[in-house]
Amino acid sequence: MKNVSKTLFATFLVGLLALSVLEAPAAVAPRPPEAMMEEATHVVEGKVIALSSKTQKSKVERGLLVARDRIFKITVKVAALKKGKGLKQAEELTFEAWQPSTRFPPLPGPQGHQPVPYKGDLVKVYLLYNEKSKTYHPFMPNGITILPKTKNSK
Repeated sequence: MKNVSKTLFATFLVGLLALSVLEAPAAVAPRPPEAMMEEATHVVEGKVIALSSKTQKSKVERGLLVARDRIFKITVKVAALKKGKGLKQAEELTFEAWQPSTRFPPLPGPQGHQPVPYKGDLVKVYLLYNEKSKTYHPFMPNGITILPKTKNSK
């Protein structure tokens, strides 16, 4: 009798694991700059003047997965507006990026924004503006491009 209950429990666990694997989304493929330029509401170049991060429960991953994400709050001083309206040169623009911090069990899925810049980096950001929440969101995974520093930049 004990062997039957152990077998049923093992079958249940295997089935549960199989179901959770079937629901796991795949990583998001990088997008070409031309496609992001076409779809973006705003394209901004500037310098990262502030960067902060916090780790919180994932809003992306759901279910039986233990998932925590690192959320980055990035502030850029606009040097050039390549596309869009409503932003001016020298204005500060704040947006969020994220990367997975903890995943248990480690299943494939979205890997967040790659790369996340450091304070002082020059960046080009392809953004979507959410009219309802009045927030900007970079394309995932490669909507943030770190530009090479020129000799004149400080």
